[in-house]
Amino acid sequence: MNVAAISHQGRGIDCFALDTRTFRIRLTVARGDFDRVELCYALNKYAWDTQRRVEPMRLRASDALRDFYELDVSGEDTRLAYLFILWRGRRRWYFSEEGLQRTCDFASAHHIFFQYPYIHACDVHRTVSWADTAALYQIFPERFANGLGDKPYVDTPWDGEPTPQCYMGGDLPGIEAHLDYLTDLGINCLYMTPIHPSATNHKYSVIDYTDVDAGFGGRAAFRSLVEAAHRRGIRVLLDGVFNHCSLQFPPFADVVRRGKASPYWDFFFIEGDAVDLQRVNYKTFGAVPEMPKLNTANPEVIRYFCEIGAMWIREYGIDGWRLDVMDELSAEFLRAFRRAVKAVNPDALLLGETWHEPRGWLQGDQLDGVMNYGVTKALMDYLVSRTLDAAGMAGRLARLYLRTSSPSARMMMNLIGSHDTARFLTLLGGDVRRLKLAYCVLFFYVGMPCVYYGDEIGMQGESDPGCRRGFVWDEAQWDSDLRGLVRTLCRLRTSGLLAGDEIDLRAEGQTLIITRPRARLLVNAGDTPASLVLDGRPYALDACSYIIETQA
Repeated sequence: MNVAAISHQGRGIDCFALDTRTFRIRLTVARGDFDRVELCYALNKYAWDTQRRVEPMRLRASDALRDFYELDVSGEDTRLAYLFILWRGRRRWYFSEEGLQRTCDFASAHHIFFQYPYIHACDVHRTVSWADTAALYQIFPERFANGLGDKPYVDTPWDGEPTPQCYMGGDLPGIEAHLDYLTDLGINCLYMTPIHPSATNHKYSVIDYTDVDAGFGGRAAFRSLVEAAHRRGIRVLLDGVFNHCSLQFPPFADVVRRGKASPYWDFFFIEGDAVDLQRVNYKTFGAVPEMPKLNTANPEVIRYFCEIGAMWIREYGIDGWRLDVMDELSAEFLRAFRRAVKAVNPDALLLGETWHEPRGWLQGDQLDGVMNYGVTKALMDYLVSRTLDAAGMAGRLARLYLRTSSPSARMMMNLIGSHDTARFLTLLGGDVRRLKLAYCVLFFYVGMPCVYYGDEIGMQGESDPGCRRGFVWDEAQWDSDLRGLVRTLCRLRTSGLLAGDEIDLRAEGQTLIITRPRARLLVNAGDTPASLVLDGRPYALDACSYIIETQA
């Protein structure tokens, strides 16, 4: 028995509220160590002696090393107390805050049981109402479409080879002119990288957070785009770059000019008594001198950006934010930003960029979800390097799902690529068959699938700047079959057939099977055909193929 593998992290992680009367409780054990697991609990911890009951937990998923158990308990009283009973044959153990024991003195268990003393409505991490049917599309505005015509600063043809500093002339009217393209594809949520004034093509060095870049068409163009998108049922998310800014951001420019006499001195991290642009004696994003890092622990910085976050929702009607370099923002900043945004629109979505373990930010007081690069990496291991077989992929996806609460899992932005990664088709060496498998898994998985502009038509490119080419509007160059599959998957998603967080992940031989309550996906990523029997029905899959089944 692997005692060290038994894990339950308690409130917020492995015990969380689904609503004001329902808890979801999880336990992890070493694979095969126990035949069954039970939960002994009382919804009123003060009535432990008289009201406790025992219920079997469900084996939710397994990977190569672990079994994951889960149970929902519900009632009017939410002063929960509980411990676990683990069985191997007729032998049993008890797992509580004191660890694993062979016996349990139930009369004095108030010293050792786990607890979640009360569910407050304001503490429940609620899934925004539209997340379950959201199909996202990410656009890099400078490269999607030009709706304003010639621009004096454009230095590269639309179909030219991009460089880190080049301009091709994309803008917001160009996006608005192609909203019908998104509607036809089945997209109902548009996420754009930054739109604010900036001296860069990517706009991640912001000069003015209250304005829209003139090259993109200005504020009027943005308002028109949001209104046109909303008329089509497409929500709009903006990219919030609050970890760093431009050298030309007025507070930083004031610090450069006035030194410590500037009221904005503590907005930044500066060594010495004055900014030295040559020596770069200030903290930056990464090692980029042109992007000074903001002090997001400063109350004035927090107040400033909370108003920015609320203003774009209040005045322009955007539907949420994706926060750039979220994992470097202070926790207090994120909590305050959430309060400010949700006060204007409780159904606004808050996403963050992190490439690593996200649980600390997904407790309901900071973010709703993050860009789920864990799924990206899993798909790379399964389909590109092929270091994961079907069973390994099922286990990896199960772990990714179970590492966050269920509400957060439903609001994760799942992606196969972005403006920061090589296009997936390029990683696959142009193998469109495997790209189709990636999209199938992406859409069937729990969370919000996101398509990076052009991936759906077979665009290729290495990481920045190669992944930031101008969108190919010549339909003769499109992979129509690939786009047709993405279109089908978007419609499955927006129809509600793939809603919720109920999912079964398993493998039969070399076939990955993802089962949702009203749909099922079979994927054979192998180089040889596969056959299997499910529910008494035989299935045959060609090499590198998939089968999608749905219920009305």
